[in-house]
Amino acid sequence: MNRGYAGFYKDFYLRSSYEYAYAVYLDHHSIPWSYEDKIYDIGFKKYKPDFFFYDQYGNVEKIVEIKSRDSQAKKDAQHCLKTIENMYNIGQKIIKKSF
Repeated sequence: MNRGYAGFYKDFYLRSSYEYAYAVYLDHHSIPWSYEDKIYDIGFKKYKPDFFFYDQYGNVEKIVEIKSRDSQAKKDAQHCLKTIENMYNIGQKIIKKSF
């Protein structure tokens, strides 16, 4: 799979051009974010989501995973994110390339 850009943006090593574009979008809209902050034990594996958003008290409020066109990767990510949402009561979203 060709992910295009992979490299540093600010102090974060982003693994794809999709992640890079999302980080730039968030910064352009002054939305505070962090990248790959935590690893969650979700029973059947350990999972490290891409983007983290925190509330005013420093608690994880939402996590976002960026995926390309790989349908199996999207299904796996959705399952993992739903498990995190249920286990840890954290909002989640998957952003996927649809074309």
